[in-house]
Amino acid sequence: MFQKKSYRFCKNENFKKKNIIKQCFFEFFGTGLIIFFGIGCLAASKLTNINFNPFETSCIWGLAVSISIYFSSSISGAHLNPAVTIFLWLSSNFNKSKVLPYIISQIFGSFFFTILIYFLYYDVLIEFEKKHNIIRGTQESLNLASIFCVYPNYQNSFVYDLIIEIFSTALFMIILLEFNNKKNNFFLYHSSIVPILIGALVCMINLVITPLNNISLNPARDLGPKIFLSITGWGFFSFTGGNKNFLYCLIPLIGPILGANLGGWIHKKILVKNFFDKNK
Repeated sequence: MFQKKSYRFCKNENFKKKNIIKQCFFEFFGTGLIIFFGIGCLAASKLTNINFNPFETSCIWGLAVSISIYFSSSISGAHLNPAVTIFLWLSSNFNKSKVLPYIISQIFGSFFFTILIYFLYYDVLIEFEKKHNIIRGTQESLNLASIFCVYPNYQNSFVYDLIIEIFSTALFMIILLEFNNKKNNFFLYHSSIVPILIGALVCMINLVITPLNNISLNPARDLGPKIFLSITGWGFFSFTGGNKNFLYCLIPLIGPILGANLGGWIHKKILVKNFFDKNK
């Protein structure tokens, strides 16, 4: 009897291991798809004769998010963002043993698909560098590095840029949670349109906020490419963007995490609570 129970336990453990591996793969691939299409359109616009305007670029990022959600939602829940994973863990809705594997998968997906874009555009990238006499790791190379990474507007103060990032992600999180609110009867019966709406939300936030400051909404979207650039000639410059204040590189990393948790708190404690208080 003991051996039989032990065998069944081991079988369940093996299933759980296979399950988390599958979920991590979908987080890896889903996050990577966002990077592939998003950075891909920026590379095409910067390095070729195809000039996407801000509206077109924002739409491509939004559609990339929608496609990635459709792809991964049924398997991994489509976090695709360390800030979302951390919020769900802190709000006690997500298994803490999956937090680190999910985040590593998201960052690695971002890193790997940055590599794909880099080598797809490698020839035109090298030609662009030669034509404009760009040396990687110098201030002149920031124009190229910004294809892959997010660099704050250095004309603004650190506090202002951080607030913009926190506010943008908080707004995104509040609406995202309401889209996924099962008590909302419309979305309960029309859940298939939610990924499209989330993509549209990303598009609109980018259109409104980007003129003020470059935002990431997603730490993996920025960290993966910066790690890659740091080992392909940009070095430490990939993190600082040439700014003397090193803290600026933390804005796309810390800002979304703070913003996601702030937005989640507002949604749970203020919006949802007040709604149920009024309907008692």
